[in-house]
Formats: sequence, structure tokens, C-alpha cells
Amino acid sequence: MSSQGVPDAERNAILDAARIPVVEELGKPPVFVVRQLNREGEWTFLFADMQQAGGAPFDYGGTRKAEAARQGFVSRSYAALLRKGENGWRVVEAAIGPTDAAWEGWAEKYDVPVSLFAFDPAQ
Repeated sequence: MSSQGVPDAERNAILDAARIPVVEELGKPPVFVVRQLNREGEWTFLFADMQQAGGAPFDYGGTRKAEAARQGFVSRSYAALLRKGENGWRVVEAAIGPTDAAWEGWAEKYDVPVSLFAFDPAQ
């Protein structure tokens, strides 16, 4: 199911949970521009661009990834695999600033459908 089929409240809960690893690692919350949001049962795959509030590109300055970003080794993309449990959504695995398809292998690792990671060109 693509993001068009995810109700707004559920979408917001997913995005709020997805921000947690970024804040923990980088100390600043991103605004996500969702490029893909697929849900199948208790699993969700998110692929998004990170921005700052107001729409400016995400700034890695002052973070552990600042030097890598200056050298072009970090993107402003974000990918996460989330699972819904009794206490809501939680991130199972995330890639902050990947420059490749960091989620390759997640389907096998977590025994989730490969279709969860399919990209819909209409989004």
C-alpha cells in the first residue's frame, strides 16, 4: 500500500517514530518529504528526503556526519523500516543519509515481503 492509502493520523505517527533515530544520532529533527511510504500489515517502509523547518535542505553542520556531508559522502535521504506493536510504531532499521539502496537485504533480514520496498513512480 502506498502513502495514498495510509490515513493521515497513521502517517503522522509513522513519521514521528521515524524521526527518533535522526534526533538520537544527529541531535536535530528533520522534516520529511515523503517519496515512498509503503505499508503491509504491521510493517512500513519509508523513503524520504530530509529538510529543515521552512523547507531548507537538511544541514548536517555540527553533527557526527558533518565532515562526510561536506565531502559528499552523505545524502539528505532517509530510509526506515518500521513495525507496529502494542505501543505504536518503532523503527527496526534506519539509514540516515544513504548514498545507495541501504535497505537491500532488509526483506530477508526481517522476513518481510520484498514488495514492501517497491517504488511507485506515481509518488
